[in-house]
Parts: sequence; C-alpha cells; structure tokens
Amino acid sequence: MKIHEICFSPTGGTKRVATILSQALADETIQVDLTACEVDFSRVMLTAEDVALIAVPSYSGRVPAVAAERLGALHGNGARAILVCVYGNRAYEKALVELDAFVTKLGFKVIAGATFVGEHSYSSEKYPVAAGRPDADDLEYAKLFGEKIRAKIAA
Repeated sequence: MKIHEICFSPTGGTKRVATILSQALADETIQVDLTACEVDFSRVMLTAEDVALIAVPSYSGRVPAVAAERLGALHGNGARAILVCVYGNRAYEKALVELDAFVTKLGFKVIAGATFVGEHSYSSEKYPVAAGRPDADDLEYAKLFGEKIRAKIAA
C-alpha cells in the first residue's frame, strides 16, 4: 500500500509525527509538502483508491490559514483521509474538527483522526513549552495508531 503524506510543518514537529504514521501505514509514501510555497498544489489529484495522511499544526486552536489555502488547491476525489493535528501542549481546540470539515468539502473521505503534542513554536531554552515533544512515547503511540489504521484499511 502507498500513502500520500500531505503535511504542513514549518517547525518540523508535525512532519516528525506524519513520517512515523506514514511508515506504519504504508510501504510507499508520496510526499506533498504544504510548507513549500513554490509548489502548484492544484496538480495533486487523488482518486477513491488513494489514502492520504493530512497533517497540520494547530495555531491558536485553528488550522493555519496558509495551510488551509494550500490544502484548498487539492482534489480529494473520494480518497480516504487520516487527519493529524499537532499542538503545542496548550490546546488544539477546534483544529481537528475544522480540518475534517475542510477536507470533506475537498472530496476526501475521512476515516480517522488524532492529535499529538509537539514542542510549541514559542518554546525556548529559557521558557520551554512541551520541549522535546513529540518524544519517543509520542512517536510510539503514533506508530501504533498507524498500524491500527492500516489494519482497518486492509479489512
């Protein structure tokens, strides 16, 4: 099985979780880096046979506007989607629900979703906020989640 890993990760925390999940979900990963501003995302066309992992951070409890803008250019065409929201140990609030509603309108069929803690983008050595997250335990949980979703898809 292959998976389309569609990820927006300016600080790398969301990407770390997405990579672990993708590896647990599939043998082959097609990368779609929403962080790259020079890409024409309207060329990303999925089909009902495809599976997409869509991962974004939560900014103030919401999907970042630039991530939503770039996601809006995609064509889901009935592809199954696993949603991931990574938040800085404060709260993800409505980000996962917002992402679900948004990608459903783009033609994706959401089959699973999860949230994970990542180091807050404001974290510093002097004022650490979820420093080192996602940590080994978080990544192990992501791997187990991915394996369960893979079994669900296979069934």
